[in-house]
Amino acid sequence: MTKKHVQTCPIAEFLNTFGDAWTLLVIREAFYGSTRFGEFLKNTGMAKNILSNRLTTLLDEGVLRRVDIGERGARYEYHLTDKGESLITVLVAINQWANEQMFAKGREAVNLCARSSGRKLPKLVPRDHDGKVLAAGDILAKAGPGASAAAKERINAIPVS
Repeated sequence: MTKKHVQTCPIAEFLNTFGDAWTLLVIREAFYGSTRFGEFLKNTGMAKNILSNRLTTLLDEGVLRRVDIGERGARYEYHLTDKGESLITVLVAINQWANEQMFAKGREAVNLCARSSGRKLPKLVPRDHDGKVLAAGDILAKAGPGASAAAKERINAIPVS
């Protein structure tokens, strides 16, 4: 992985774990049902050493947990933790954006559907507390309690109107 971001920013922090070309593919496969090293290897096409590194990172970050299934010696499965499962919104948003922006209409690569109905998931969009859809210009960044002094200064300098 590349050098870690040091800004106190949720996006920078997310990229510290998930910002390479492979890690989200491991998460994708876990959501699709892969649990074994060989399945991740086959379904992502990454090299063994890269997969091993990404699995270790995801274990260390508490996104995956390793389960000893004890078949013929040490055999493990990798399962999403609650923290890992909470990435579903991120994956759905990325999937929907890429289908809309990177594939021609009618040529979507993978449509995510509700298991119960088989119907395509509705598009995720930011909404206010009253349910009104928000455009980018309707959203204001505010420094949170964990923001560094530099982040607070930068964010507080953003015009409100």
